[in-house]
Amino acid sequence: MTTLHAALAERKEEFSVHMSLAHALDRQLFVGGPTSIGETALTARHLSTVKSGLIVHLYNIVESVMTRTIQEVGKAVQVTPPSEWTTATLKEWLRFYAATGSDGNEDTRLDVVHKAALKLLTREPIQDLVFKKPSGTWSDKVIYTFSQRLKVEFRLEPEIARKMAKNSKYGDKTPLGFLADRRNAIAHGRRSFEDGTRDLTLQDIQDLADITIEYIGLAVDAFQGFVDKKHFVAAV
Repeated sequence: MTTLHAALAERKEEFSVHMSLAHALDRQLFVGGPTSIGETALTARHLSTVKSGLIVHLYNIVESVMTRTIQEVGKAVQVTPPSEWTTATLKEWLRFYAATGSDGNEDTRLDVVHKAALKLLTREPIQDLVFKKPSGTWSDKVIYTFSQRLKVEFRLEPEIARKMAKNSKYGDKTPLGFLADRRNAIAHGRRSFEDGTRDLTLQDIQDLADITIEYIGLAVDAFQGFVDKKHFVAAV
């Protein structure tokens, strides 16, 4: 199992434990009667908070795995001299460098370009290579954008493409687009933790988790294939 697949499996297991807690609380509240932990009487308000936590947790899986993906791609590419990179790979590395100097004055930007040029002229592998995440909260759109910039082969089979299509139950967003928006609403205070999932059942959240994790698994496969096949190296 690769580092990326292991990371996803670990995060998936953690989420399963979290979901099990939510279901246990839901069942206990459904049975009725006094339910408490110590002196704290558990109510539907506690379940609502746990459900919102599941949304934040699920998004955390997307963010953590994709952040690790960027790191792993960088580690793989950095052992190859820039002179052997594909044009797409070189552009993505330069994109990161360009961003680091975008807020500086003319001399600062010149210094950034100068350092980048020196690294390329040495014709040696670049240490601590970093790629830049596309702007925006992680979603299927952002993941696809990053894959296209690097020329990663990431195609969805019809069944998963259908699951990932925009849907009225997700506010005419894709599942990951909905997840990103709802997570932001909770995390940034537009929705409280108690109100964050008022319109979602535990089954709704589980369904969202299933398609999200399935999609992220396919993304991991695609980027891992890019690394394993060294598609960042230009054809001779």
